[in-house]
Amino acid sequence: MGFADAVGEFADVGNSDWIETLRRILAPLLIDLGIPDFDASVLQRRGPRRLTQNVSSAVYERGLNGIRYLSKYGNDIENWALFEPVHLDRKAASQIESVDTDLLEALRIFNLVMS
Repeated sequence: MGFADAVGEFADVGNSDWIETLRRILAPLLIDLGIPDFDASVLQRRGPRRLTQNVSSAVYERGLNGIRYLSKYGNDIENWALFEPVHLDRKAASQIESVDTDLLEALRIFNLVMS
C-alpha cells in the first residue's frame, strides 16, 4: 500500500468539458449502443466495455497520461487509470496485512479470495 504522485496531464472524464467532448466524439458509438444521452452517470455504469475502451482511447489519442474518474461505489472514491509509460513520485509505502479491514472489504466487494 502506498501513496505516489503521478506526473503528467490527465483527463477528468467526469468534468462537464470532457463529457461534452466525449459526447461529440463517441456519438456514433452511443447511438449504436442505444445510449440516448451521454452524461456522468453513463461513465459510472458497469459497461458496456466497448464504451469504456473507446473513452480510454479518446483520451490516449489526445496524448494525455491517464484518466481520473469517480467510482460507481461512491463519489468519494477517486480512481485513476494511468497510461504506460508512467512516472510516479513515491511518497510513502507500507505493507498490507492479510487481516487489513480495507483489504478484506475489497476482496468481499469483488468476490475474491487471497491464497
